[in-house]
Parts: sequence; C-alpha cells; structure tokens
Amino acid sequence: MTYHFERGAGVNILDLIGADGVKLKKYGATYRGRCPFHNGKTETSLLVDADAGKYHCFGCDMHGDAIQWLRDRRGLSFHEACTFLGHDPGPRKEQPRTAPAAWEPREATAPAAIWQERARAFLDEAIDTLWSGRGAKLRAWLRLEKGLNDATIKGAGLGFNPADKYEPRATWGLDPAIKEDGTEKKQWIPAGLIIPWVVNGDVHRLRIRRDEPGDGARYVIMSGASSAPMAWGLERAAAVIVESELDGLLLNQEVGDLCAVVALGTATAKPDTATHKALKAAEVILVSLDTDEAGAKAAWKFWPDTYGKAARRWPTVKGKDASEARLNGLGLRAWVIAGLFGSEERFERFCIQTIDGGMTDAEALRV
Repeated sequence: MTYHFERGAGVNILDLIGADGVKLKKYGATYRGRCPFHNGKTETSLLVDADAGKYHCFGCDMHGDAIQWLRDRRGLSFHEACTFLGHDPGPRKEQPRTAPAAWEPREATAPAAIWQERARAFLDEAIDTLWSGRGAKLRAWLRLEKGLNDATIKGAGLGFNPADKYEPRATWGLDPAIKEDGTEKKQWIPAGLIIPWVVNGDVHRLRIRRDEPGDGARYVIMSGASSAPMAWGLERAAAVIVESELDGLLLNQEVGDLCAVVALGTATAKPDTATHKALKAAEVILVSLDTDEAGAKAAWKFWPDTYGKAARRWPTVKGKDASEARLNGLGLRAWVIAGLFGSEERFERFCIQTIDGGMTDAEALRV
C-alpha cells in the first residue's frame, strides 16, 4: 500500500507507521507487518487496528497509539508527539517513558454464546462437506501430506468450506462495522480447510487454511473467536511446542501418550494462563517452532527466558515442521523420544519406572 503522510491533525496511524518504513498488509479488519522494535522476522507479528488507532506486537509486546509510536519509534517526548500530531497536550508536563511491561499470560475467554451457536452450525455443515464427495481431495491431502489418520481427522472435527461466504456480523454476535467505502462489513468465511478448537463440546475457535490465499494470509481466524492456543494432554510432565495446528494434531496422534502438545498458531504467539501454568510445572519442553526465517529463530528467546532450563530448542531435522519432516523420512516418535529421554534405553527405563515402579512421569524424568 502507498502512504501519503502529512504532519498535523487527522494523522492516520497506518500512514504514520508506514512512513517509518513498515510495510503493512490488510488481514480482515486489521493490518499486519513486521515489528521494527525487535529482531523478529515474522511478517505479521505487528497488528495495527486502524479504526481504534492502536498497534500491538505479539512478539515483543510493544503497543500503544500514535503518540506512543512517536515516543517509542522516534524518541519524541509526550509534548513533542502531541504537537507533531496536531493535538493540544495541555500544560507542558513531561511524562516518563515506560519500558514494555513484563509478559504475563492472558486468560483465555470463550466467544459469545451466539457466536458459538453459529460456529457449531457452520462447523457441522463443514464436517459433512469434508466427508462428502466434494471433500475427497482434501481428505487425501490430510492423510498423505499431513499424515493424519481418519480417527484424528474426525476427532478434531476438521471440515471443508468449498467457497467464500459473507454473512451478517449480527448472525455471529459481532458489533456492526463499516468499511472505508461506507458499506457494511460482513463476517468473512474463506474457502478452505476448517480447523476448529472445541472445548467441552463448545466451539471456541475456527481457523481456516485457505485454498488459494494469493497475496493474503494462508491462515485466517474467524472474527470473534478465542485466541487461545490448541493444547492436548497438559496434565503430562513434558510438552512439545509447535506452530501449526495440523502439526499439533499429527504429534498428538503420534506421541500424545508421552507428552503434551501445544500448537500456538504462529511462531510469536504466547501461551494462555492455563497452558502457561502447565508448562511451568513441566520437566521438559521441546520447542519446535517452524525453522524457516519466520519461525523459531525469531521466537526462541521467549522460551528459556520464561521456562528456564526446561525449555529445549528441538527443531525438526528433515524439514521446517513436523509434517514436512515426516514426508522426508523423520520418525516423529523417535525424534520426540530422543528429545525427552536422550536414548531408547532411558525411555525404556522411564516406562518401567512409571508402569511398574509407581513413579509419576515428572519423577521418572528427573532420574
């Protein structure tokens, strides 16, 4: 997009951020770009809400409005930033710059009841479509390319939306919104694979892997959905962290009896409160975020800083993620066992200690 930036009143935060060299792309109702405040290489870690005039980085947690952007990015004082934007700062009073607050996990909140009701109806239809003739090609892709068996596909409630849909936002319990051209915004449901997150039978999130994203995002989360990561087996004493939900499903299928699996959705996403609590109690956390430039290299530091020596960087050695590595011949179960136990012998000892020796998983992992 092209930015036309003028100093003074009425400055659009998109123009302000764009003038500082950040390339933004539209994703649904918001814009995404690479955050300039940290060394991350993820192209979508910085979220900008033009309507609210706010920005937030999911990688380093820098956030604020246009005034805060000028203070953090250009080093202006509060008074200088207000003057630059054409605002009256009131009596001149210098306000101290504050460092970004220490990261704290956020409580996952369920979507509104009306959203869940509509999501359930849509998901049921998408599941039926996946298992119909129209879903044959996608089912084959899930089995062959992603390694998922039918039990996993059905258990996860995966579905298929064959064509883009646009529904009234009120149908999903969302507040009305107006586009830049003055027309009413709709709830956009892209064509593609539907990946739900269902908690106690209630649909909390619908994420869609688009068939043909073009220049847009491959994955889209439906407006109004929960942002909590997908997690399985959090009661276990060890965990594997991955980015993609499909990789999470694959690993839960292959090693769910050994450890918890957490799928963050993006390399820079963070655990919610419940997941964080479980990970703080874990003896071993294998961090296997995608090993391309937009993946683990940019996000690794958070894990040892937060979880100490329990966190181990454990990339897949034959591909950028678990699915690709499996296609290239990596035995995922052996790969996880090596990360958790170091050897087959130690794994066998772990089994004996937990099955016959009466030890908990955590106790056996410490031995």
